Amino acid sequence: MPEALFFGRADELSRMSDRLDRAMRSEPQTVVVDGPAGIGKTSLARRFRASLDPSCCVLWASGEEIEMQLPYGVVTHLLSHVQGAPDLPLQGLDCCARPGTALPDPIVVGASLIDALGRFQDHAPVVMVIDDAHWADTPSLHALTFVLRRLRVDRVLTVITTRDAAHPRLPGGLRRILHDDTTLKLTLGGLSVSELTALNSALGSSLLPRGAVARLREHTHGNPLHTRALLQQFSADVLGTRSTFLPAPRGYERLIAERLDDCSPRTRRLVGAVSVLGMSSPLHMAAQVGAVPDPLEALAEAMARELLEEGTVGAMPKAVFPHPLLRAAVYHSLEPAERSRLHGLAAGLSDDPGTALQHQFHAAVGPDAELANELGLFAAQQSGEGAWSAAASASMAAARLSTDRALREQRMLQAVEYLLLAGDVSQAAELEQSIREMAPGAEQHYVLGHLALTAGRLDEARRELTACWESCDAATGTETIRCAVEQMAWLCLIQGDAQSIVDWARRGLDLPPGNRSSFLRDSLAIGLAISGDYEEAMKSLAHLPVSGPRNGPEQLDGLLARGMLQLWNGQLGDACRDLKDAFASHRRGGLPYATLVSLGFLTDAEYRAGLWDDAIAHGTQAVSLAEDTDQVSILAVVHAFTACPLAGRGNFQAAEAHATAAAEHARVLGDVNDTAFASTALALVRSAQGDYESVVAELSPFLAQEITHRRGIDEVGIVHWRPLLVEALVRTDRMDEAAQVLTPYETRAADRRRWLDQAAAARCRGILEGARGDVEAAERAFRTGLNHCDRGEPCWEEALLRLSYGTFLRRVGRRSSAVPELQAAWRTFHRLQAAPYLDRCETELAACGRVAARRQGGRHPVLTAQELTVARLAARGMTNGQIARELLLSVKTIEYHLSNAYAKLGIASRMDLADKLTREV
Repeated sequence: MPEALFFGRADELSRMSDRLDRAMRSEPQTVVVDGPAGIGKTSLARRFRASLDPSCCVLWASGEEIEMQLPYGVVTHLLSHVQGAPDLPLQGLDCCARPGTALPDPIVVGASLIDALGRFQDHAPVVMVIDDAHWADTPSLHALTFVLRRLRVDRVLTVITTRDAAHPRLPGGLRRILHDDTTLKLTLGGLSVSELTALNSALGSSLLPRGAVARLREHTHGNPLHTRALLQQFSADVLGTRSTFLPAPRGYERLIAERLDDCSPRTRRLVGAVSVLGMSSPLHMAAQVGAVPDPLEALAEAMARELLEEGTVGAMPKAVFPHPLLRAAVYHSLEPAERSRLHGLAAGLSDDPGTALQHQFHAAVGPDAELANELGLFAAQQSGEGAWSAAASASMAAARLSTDRALREQRMLQAVEYLLLAGDVSQAAELEQSIREMAPGAEQHYVLGHLALTAGRLDEARRELTACWESCDAATGTETIRCAVEQMAWLCLIQGDAQSIVDWARRGLDLPPGNRSSFLRDSLAIGLAISGDYEEAMKSLAHLPVSGPRNGPEQLDGLLARGMLQLWNGQLGDACRDLKDAFASHRRGGLPYATLVSLGFLTDAEYRAGLWDDAIAHGTQAVSLAEDTDQVSILAVVHAFTACPLAGRGNFQAAEAHATAAAEHARVLGDVNDTAFASTALALVRSAQGDYESVVAELSPFLAQEITHRRGIDEVGIVHWRPLLVEALVRTDRMDEAAQVLTPYETRAADRRRWLDQAAAARCRGILEGARGDVEAAERAFRTGLNHCDRGEPCWEEALLRLSYGTFLRRVGRRSSAVPELQAAWRTFHRLQAAPYLDRCETELAACGRVAARRQGGRHPVLTAQELTVARLAARGMTNGQIARELLLSVKTIEYHLSNAYAKLGIASRMDLADKLTREV
């Protein structure tokens, strides 16, 4: 509907303007407009754009059905009207569909787009509109989701229109943003009777009585597009109250046919050519396809008939349909033979192989083995470059054109696999029944297994992947076997089946290597480690250099596992180094899943090492990235790890929210290992609160024999549930039960020679023996624990040990000996802002007749974790842009955090930052 005939929506426009006002005050806002086709979503967005101050920077992009498989088409469209060349990697996005072009990671593109938005808003607020988001390409949607999650203090208003805010094509992370309480959701209903009366008058139609308009509104539900079609199609006699029935709205077919009939032949050819090329087309290309000698005159006539609008591509004119239904009506009005002929011409003119093949597909009139082979080869080429959405589209088209049933089914299976790799899980799931109807075979079982594992149906995944392995024969492709083995190893890892992890990983590694990174080396090392064979696990990773660069699978595969093994072995510094390296390297071109696992376990390593600011920052980032990219299977672990430092600081509401989310994700997956991480996180929250009965209730189920036999749970160093349970049992006077839980933990920690677990076990022994009244045994245990800490690294466990030891000494009357232990613990608690433990420590010091130093004197508790992280990076000499790229935030957000840090620390610039931070910490 043209803007000149825009009616109603005053409330919606007012609410959008209010959100723009907030965005102008550096409070970034998101607005989602949803409703059925023709309801006026695009018209509302256009009218809002027309109301903006000319100084606003407007970025507008529309999803187009024909371009859904064009990687980063929407992001490219967003930036097409911005003056000046964008920074890398945004510069080459328009070439992503070309052969030989590697597809950038959505996180990298998103980070670059954040930088661009920061520059655009320097002079004016930015309004970013994504129209018809349900037709946007998947990589763009993932990149935009990443951006929206990281706008903190930016002058950016984002408007997203879609038929349904819960549309399955939208990534899960984006759907969560659209349903967030902070997002303004405008679900458009039909126009009112008075608004439809005004529309009728503006169209110049015969005036209808109010009763007829009310009847018409009831018939069309006030849909502007359908109502307008009826008003223009039919006379007042047909639509009046005396008419026995109202005709069904025929969309645009008849209306558009009438408009086209009024046009000259050249204009009809132009409009038809544009419909074949998509929602829009460069005018010269449409003129070539439609054989139009005077395209400007034809465009002018089409605009006068409200069939096309004018746009620009750089300095060149472009023909644009004002609404998708209009384009669909024109496209379907073409005779089948003419439509096929135009697609054939478009294919010959296109310089993009993917687009040319798509036109050839639409030009085909039946199965075409030769074209199917071309599409299959293109799909394989796209998959090799990581352009999974384009590969899926081409493979699906190849399947439909295949003359051979076996080839058709193979290509359909490949299409589903590519959809899963692209993150289009809902679309892949829609094809599941079709896959099940195929003849059973190795590839079919593998794809069904991958689908089931992605959806968290672990038992079904095991059945299908096992069937795949058993169905393999000489004709089965090596890539299928390797992928199935990798998925099976991962499934066993999720379920904590250590020996099976090792067996499947070795089977996979015995196969010829593939071209991409694999999780098989990591699986092997982790499986060996949780079996208790740490030395053999480390030997399997001997190929890895100590440090980068990580330019290929040989330098990267296994690095994540090495970091995890070092963490479990108490080599906290080495673990942090390797996990940071694995995160950065996988982010540059490895496995998306491994990126998040690395960040999650880095959070755990930093928590244990007493680097809580970094742990909170990395944990929050891991949760955000996992949600953004729909990596559901890692969410339980990253939520659980993030809860730990928050609980330690007494931020119980946030900690409990993370622990509860972890438990819910573990429940959905039905995974006992994830459940252990989640329960341990929640037990840690309750322990910090002093609620020991709840700790016992949360962790006692893990004493069941069928669970304790799972090495992933009971192997020391991985999940620290036993020390929490032992202390809680002692605090609730269940000494014998505590001893039964503690003894196997002590034995296993000693067998593995893991100093960190030996220290924790010694602390628990000291607490237990002290409660029993055996002073000598208790003191011996505490001293043993401190000796273990002396041979290790600085860690959180040492502070807990000194608090427990000091408390014990005070309670047996040795106050002078207790004070040094309590003061050492107090310094660590104070540095970490560990409020619950600091309170306990100060209570014990007071009981010793000592008053703790003022809390404000040793640390800057006024800085948030994010402010401190940003300040530290700035103190190292990093620029705001470098910090933004490191933390995947906008430059405006970095500036905001730095200015807050300056004010709180009483300094004026970053020149004073390093000295101030050093003295404060």
